[in-house]
Amino acid sequence: MENLVLTRIDDRLIHGQVMTAWIKNKNAEQVVIIDDGVAQDDFMINVLENAVPDNIAIGIFSKEDGVTFFSDPLEAPTIILAKTPQVLEYMIDHGINIQEIDLGGMGAKDDRERLYHTISTNKEENESFKRLMDKGVDAFIQIMPQNDKVSLKTLLK
Repeated sequence: MENLVLTRIDDRLIHGQVMTAWIKNKNAEQVVIIDDGVAQDDFMINVLENAVPDNIAIGIFSKEDGVTFFSDPLEAPTIILAKTPQVLEYMIDHGINIQEIDLGGMGAKDDRERLYHTISTNKEENESFKRLMDKGVDAFIQIMPQNDKVSLKTLLK
């Protein structure tokens, strides 16, 4: 998809790394969050809208509205942020062309096990990643732009 400069999974969504390093590195002009819960939470929408620099556009959509939004060509360099791989799998299954996914951050929870450094996943998330890779999506971990990419294929044997 033209102008899609980064698709990143990070359960923190917008935070310092995304705002400073990735937006600058990718020359992004807009950030689009795809999350059903956040899209219905006026407080979180306000927090996230205030977390991006004034010169960066932000959109916050449910999965279904995200599919609609990304069905049209992107007019500006865009970063997609989601909390889980299942959200991106839904979008791909509904015709959105996402060719690579950066797993940037998934924190520890009761049902998750450590996958790589500070990144933890559960069985359902791992299965979603495997299905995405089976569809030809390049899935990798790259915490910061200067870090080397670590393929999820090697971690999810």
